[in-house]
Amino acid sequence: MKNSKIKLIFAFLFSLGFLYALNAQSGEGIVSVRNENAFLPDVTKHVFSENVPELLQGIWQGSDRLLMFSNQNEFALVLRVFYQWYDDRAAEPASFAQIKTRDRNNTTKSPAEDIQIQYTTICENPSKTAGVYELSVKYPYEKIPVLIPVCVIDDKIYLDFLIKDSASLTDFNLPENSAKNRNQSVVSLQNRDGFYRAASTADGITISQPVFKKEVVSYFIENNESEIYKIRYWLSEMEYSYAKATFSDGEKIFSVDKYLRIGSNVYQCTTGRSTKIRNIQKSSKFEKAVSYDSDGGIVAFGEPYLIKVPEGNDRTAVQISQRFLNTIETDNSRKKPLPKPLFPPTFPKYRWKEITELELFNPSTWNKRNLDIHK
Repeated sequence: MKNSKIKLIFAFLFSLGFLYALNAQSGEGIVSVRNENAFLPDVTKHVFSENVPELLQGIWQGSDRLLMFSNQNEFALVLRVFYQWYDDRAAEPASFAQIKTRDRNNTTKSPAEDIQIQYTTICENPSKTAGVYELSVKYPYEKIPVLIPVCVIDDKIYLDFLIKDSASLTDFNLPENSAKNRNQSVVSLQNRDGFYRAASTADGITISQPVFKKEVVSYFIENNESEIYKIRYWLSEMEYSYAKATFSDGEKIFSVDKYLRIGSNVYQCTTGRSTKIRNIQKSSKFEKAVSYDSDGGIVAFGEPYLIKVPEGNDRTAVQISQRFLNTIETDNSRKKPLPKPLFPPTFPKYRWKEITELELFNPSTWNKRNLDIHK
């Protein structure tokens, strides 16, 4: 009885090995390791610091909020409510109350929310004009910090962006040793062809936990954006790894990351342990307006979330804080003009000629006028 069980176990293991060999020959089931010398660092390593990255330092302005990042580990957030006619100091460090007294209102409490933030640099372009960072935000009364990825391109903060990442491509129409058939994971910033992985998931930098996306989209670009392959990733409970997944358009085989780790979440593009990506959509242009950084390694979509306020000569932490509070005081000192009346006022117009004629030819007034003549 025992021998029969052992034979069954050996038969089962042999069948699994045979299936794995078939998958390896067909190009599926390949697990590769990211090139650690590539443009991006190891995404599993997060070294947070209280020092604000240089590209993030300063005051940022949006349609509904003002933000300040200071190197004294000070973070402040002002909500521009009532159609931007009132700046509510919703979150700020305790030291701000000593500089300027904070107004009390019906929507916020005293003291303000004290939100602590630490920073880590995911990547920066060689020109130092753009970068991707993760904010580790510690909200009051929350035990676990929240990770919010942000992107800075030319003094603009975006929350919907991609990063050029390592990938491989095999073209059936070219020799196997051709330069285009990249068997190793490489990242080239000289052109816009390659794999751009999704790197954003939060909907804002807020005074409470933001909403995170359940699905993200990455793109594989070929022939200078004339061929764009859309790859959908969804929220996963799997453990992150450097496994690869592949898809084909009939002429080429594309190999990309099976898992993406964005902030605290992991996303995957295949079901279970499968390595074949299905339902790939191909187009010739992006669905939204795009903004590239100067080196082509970071792509942002849509309008910027925040725009940096010009610094001038105020570059120290104390000067930035003082200028931030002065901006709020100036905004709140404005008086909104009175609204226009719902119905504009009208003034009567007298037609004196017609009134005179009415009096002149009115028989009922003849006697009165005759009496007036003899006075």
